[in-house]
Amino acid sequence: MILDIHGKKLVFGMQWRTLTGSNTPSALAANIAREVKAARIWHDDHALHMGYLDVADAQAKIKDKLYSGAAVLARVPELVPNALFVFRLEAAGQPAIYLVCGIVKGRPRVGFDQVVHDEKTLAQLAADFPAKCDGEFKLVGNTPELLSLLLPERRIAHVPYTLDMLVSHTGPTALLKKPRATSQRKRMLTLVVLALTTAVGWPYGKAEYDAYQRRLHPPPPQKSPAERYAEDLAARAAGPVALAGVALPAWAHWFANDVPLQVGGWSLANIHCDSVVTPTANCTLTYEIRQNAKGLTNQTFVAALPDQFGAPVFQANDTKALVSAPVPVGEARNLGTVLDELPTAMALRVGFGSQLQTLRPVASKAELKDLTIFGTVPSDGPGSITHPVHSAPWEIGGPLRNVTEFAAFALNITVKTIDLMVNLEATPDLKQSKFMLTVSGDAFARD
Repeated sequence: MILDIHGKKLVFGMQWRTLTGSNTPSALAANIAREVKAARIWHDDHALHMGYLDVADAQAKIKDKLYSGAAVLARVPELVPNALFVFRLEAAGQPAIYLVCGIVKGRPRVGFDQVVHDEKTLAQLAADFPAKCDGEFKLVGNTPELLSLLLPERRIAHVPYTLDMLVSHTGPTALLKKPRATSQRKRMLTLVVLALTTAVGWPYGKAEYDAYQRRLHPPPPQKSPAERYAEDLAARAAGPVALAGVALPAWAHWFANDVPLQVGGWSLANIHCDSVVTPTANCTLTYEIRQNAKGLTNQTFVAALPDQFGAPVFQANDTKALVSAPVPVGEARNLGTVLDELPTAMALRVGFGSQLQTLRPVASKAELKDLTIFGTVPSDGPGSITHPVHSAPWEIGGPLRNVTEFAAFALNITVKTIDLMVNLEATPDLKQSKFMLTVSGDAFARD
């Protein structure tokens, strides 16, 4: 399926093959292209996989450049190494279409670049994908409800993602090429190398020829440690984040207004929100059958379940039910806006550190850990970077009523996880409540 997104044509539903054999990857890819009579292919010179258009897309007469959607996803830093991209595409008066791309170890997974027209096939793909990943992965796109089909113990994070965001990463590395033109160009380069070897290498010998080539094509200047660090920050800056001062009050408003303490007689036990980012966080709510409760069944739970919650997953011999819910936590914001204006390390420790200190009398925990350099430190060492960004993890635990204090947190304080434990039998005191909230995130500074 070829989609035109802001003038760039992205292809979904390509065929992917793993390259095996004794020949070079380029030669193996060219052989497969000839075998399947591919109109256009994706292949990197040293990659051990290649992709080509399916029959329907290959017949389309398109002169513009085509880009592989799966190849684009495999190069987005905040999504790799493992990701399952599922985007529901809707058009007025037509049934929904699902664009699916599975990325494993930074490369498109065979069989998981598909355009799906029915939810049964989509559910099967979502259920099959975890078996293809050795580690954790992200569910990317606009279908957080699929989390209920995935393994709960893997704690798979949902990353909201749009086609506009995807096309912003589209570049030459995802470009599809005509295999014939590719082969001719490589043959021409081979002939040129042979000609140069004959003309120059014969009279002078290999060492002189190598020196000649270095003078003719000097290596590009090596980037400084500061430049490499700046590029690493720029890549991270595109990722979404949630400001603690905005997201936590918004989350508390959602809990107070939209979350029932009981559903069909089942009682709320806890809420867990991992990898919190704007504009929507995906949270998992656990309801349970309390001891000595009578007449409660899965059916009573499903019948009373609010529409805004996802399909339940029953566990622990059908005494617990997990449901997912999208929670609005503020307008979309990326890390770059946080890094634009940062306080010094001392200002962070004095300002935010003092805020946490004032909470300690009414909190079970209020901690700001030591600052470390944020991002990838160049191999030259920390001393090779001037004015690096620093970050420090923070964590607060205590009664839910303390959430009103979080609105005063500065714009350099982000939240990553939110956990709420519910115990209606607890006796409230200064540091205890029926609703105990634990939140954590990062605080940023730059000297």
